[in-house]
Amino acid sequence: MSSNDYQYYVSNEQRKRRIKLCLLEALVSALFIIPAYPVSICLKNTLQTHIINSVNLKPDSDSFKLWCNPPITAIMTYHLFNITNPIEIVTNPASALIQVKDTPPYTYNIETNKINIHWSNDNKRLSYVVQRLFTRDPIRFDPSSINHTGVFIDLLRATFRTQYSVKAVQTFYDFAGMETFYHRNAVEQIEGFTSDLFNMVQDYMIGPNKKKSGFVYRQNGSGLFNFSIQVGKIIYI
Repeated sequence: MSSNDYQYYVSNEQRKRRIKLCLLEALVSALFIIPAYPVSICLKNTLQTHIINSVNLKPDSDSFKLWCNPPITAIMTYHLFNITNPIEIVTNPASALIQVKDTPPYTYNIETNKINIHWSNDNKRLSYVVQRLFTRDPIRFDPSSINHTGVFIDLLRATFRTQYSVKAVQTFYDFAGMETFYHRNAVEQIEGFTSDLFNMVQDYMIGPNKKKSGFVYRQNGSGLFNFSIQVGKIIYI
């Protein structure tokens, strides 16, 4: 065999080996890839079913306990609008413009729980009441802010004022108080305060915590909302 024939023979054998190797690699890959697709689909469905059944609300289950008392505390920050030129407005109402300045932030933690929980006889329907508990944030709430005072916009009084013309008549002051502006404590505006107007409408107010007025007071520790939901069905595979 000549050297040229030998080189041709060797090259041909190497080419055949490479082809066989490629075919073998393709076959091995196919053996793994082809069954992997249905296995992945089956595994996906199994995991989804397991997750859905795990979070499904059932009496005394772990998911139900977490749902009743979520381990999450929301943070709410309140600012009040302080009127800084009340004397100017009273003495020169025709030309004076109301000047308002935001107060520093008053920060509260809010825990939301479910109370008055009732299951239907077949455990497929659930009714409950949402309760929110407000507490001063131990880090963000400045203790000295309990002494903040100012002329704050009273939403109840402002709403009542809209029923009268540009110049309020004596009847408005008889009901809402004789002063045009009142200096009040800032934190009490949030956590609870009373006024002449509030005392007048107190018996007509709807909802919990009616002894005082206040953004936080009316909601704190009370069941604000009633819900009834249908619990999801257990999925079988």
